[in-house]
Amino acid sequence: MRNTLVYLKSSSAVYNSETKFYRWNFMNPIQARKDELITTQVLEAEFPVSYYNVDSTNNEFELVVISEDVDGTGGIFYTETYTKTLTPKNYTASQIAAEIDAIADKTHSTLNCSYDNRTGIMTLVVNATSAEPSDAVTSVSIGKDCSCRKLMGFSDFQTISGALGQAQLKFIGDSVVDLNKTTNVYIETDLLLESRNTNGEKSGILAKIQINKPFLGLVHYQHSNAIPIELGRKDTNLDHIDLRMVNDGNESINFNGNNSFSITILFNYIKKDKLLLGEEPMTETVIPIIDNINTGDSCDEYSENEIDMDMDMD
Repeated sequence: MRNTLVYLKSSSAVYNSETKFYRWNFMNPIQARKDELITTQVLEAEFPVSYYNVDSTNNEFELVVISEDVDGTGGIFYTETYTKTLTPKNYTASQIAAEIDAIADKTHSTLNCSYDNRTGIMTLVVNATSAEPSDAVTSVSIGKDCSCRKLMGFSDFQTISGALGQAQLKFIGDSVVDLNKTTNVYIETDLLLESRNTNGEKSGILAKIQINKPFLGLVHYQHSNAIPIELGRKDTNLDHIDLRMVNDGNESINFNGNNSFSITILFNYIKKDKLLLGEEPMTETVIPIIDNINTGDSCDEYSENEIDMDMDMD
């Protein structure tokens, strides 16, 4: 079986900031013969864990607090929204809690945030202020633009409501904090593959690499009995390859600068049946033996009978 090894270094690639793909151009194309198809697999890869657990995709905090004036007739509500944009970088849970806790108080409410390292749970505490006419907290909910909710252990649009006249609400996360930006890095191409993503859709995923190193560590990946992936029938002449690395959320990995990485890819050329290649197979003309309807004898046998009859007549 013919094959070609390609050693890719990030320093040799051209990066497309819109598509987030790195492109490597091949001076000598990967080219299959007429009766071949191409399979590919990632043999090894090295890249730094230099991406942050908080970046532009998950750094927005938004909490909506509704307070009520229960003095007199009541029924007067005030909505106050707490917001915070976290600076992209690597955070601990306690550091995130401190950032949220530092948000300035509002007219009718105050906000405090704490983290319990024994449970991994984050808690928000909202108190009504002494300002009139508000003197109770009616509800607290995660805002629609809160992109850091998973990071902090809160679910989408999580809400808690208070009883009439309740001056304090404790808003406890549904889950433990999730400080892992991703547990895997996926190497993806824009070529047509028979790979499937978690939704069963066709994707260009070549390899899934587990992140087993801490922040600023270096991941070394080597395939373990990886199965080659067949390229599309039209992809038989490759003068370049486009790759990108994405996380579990299908978001492009930001390595924060010119941190180098490398990938080794194996291309195999496999022979395929002509029918699978879309060509018409050569066929031989076969003359069938037709049974005699009256006797069940074959035509050849019938011909022999005729010859015998002719000989008897002579």
